[in-house]
Amino acid sequence: MSDFNLILEKIEEYSTITIFRHVRADGDAAGSQLGLKEWLKDNYPTKKVYALGEDVYDRYPIVDQATDEEINSSLAIILDTSSKDRVDDQRFEMAKETIKIDHHPSDDDFADHNFVKESAAATCEYLTFILDSFDKNISTQAARYLYSGILTDSLNFTTASVTADTIKAAYLLAKTGIPIYEIVEKLFDKDANIFDFCTYMRSKVTYDNGLAYVILDDDDYKRFNIDDSRARFQIAELSGVKNYKIWCVFTKNKDGYYDGSLRSKKGYTVNETAAKYGGGGHANASGVKGLDLEAIDDILNDLRKEINEHM
Repeated sequence: MSDFNLILEKIEEYSTITIFRHVRADGDAAGSQLGLKEWLKDNYPTKKVYALGEDVYDRYPIVDQATDEEINSSLAIILDTSSKDRVDDQRFEMAKETIKIDHHPSDDDFADHNFVKESAAATCEYLTFILDSFDKNISTQAARYLYSGILTDSLNFTTASVTADTIKAAYLLAKTGIPIYEIVEKLFDKDANIFDFCTYMRSKVTYDNGLAYVILDDDDYKRFNIDDSRARFQIAELSGVKNYKIWCVFTKNKDGYYDGSLRSKKGYTVNETAAKYGGGGHANASGVKGLDLEAIDDILNDLRKEINEHM
């Protein structure tokens, strides 16, 4: 029996399945969660399946509700979440049995069964291969969610984490007949206020010998009618610049501290620096929260050292 068959065996064993993902859901977290939910509904229509979480991903709102009793008797599958404290709904710990499926580097194997592939560009990529191995139907709607997650975490196949497996997973999903152009348009077309904000953000970039960064206060993004999380998500606008080896966006949150998104080109790592300040993520894409300006300055100095060591 392959490891993946253990997942299938557990799915078939339980009549109730609860699906969780990380706080502040992004496209990969929401895509893997809703893609798995759709797959379960398609192939096991008599099972109760709940996609749970308090935060709402704006493109795919999550509205399921489950009682404590239902969770207590369920198989909980936690997706795209590196550590226990980052699971959005902590009631997952009440579940009778737990499975973690993820692609983030982490030492926190908090589930009963842990499936982690760090080389995957997205959890949706890894999950696609898992579901494909079961030789069951992947519907167009399930594939649409999964494809969206691959696109968002790989920034439309442009990040250093993209491999032949990423393309193969996309191919498996594309075969279901998903509207590829429509999905790309929905994910990457910008509203006019976001476009204007990105222009403003680029004007605020500080560049120093391979390191580019932006520090934004409330007024910098509220004038464009967006929140700090949406502003920080626009870090992709700083990619693709030849001279930038590492680039960062720091935004002030509602508590008065700063949260940061860190990105880098292949050969330059940011996750070790993020971990040093209580954050984490991938070698070329990480995040960190709850910073003051002094901590940001320390992070920038560490990132300068990372660049200098590899130049």
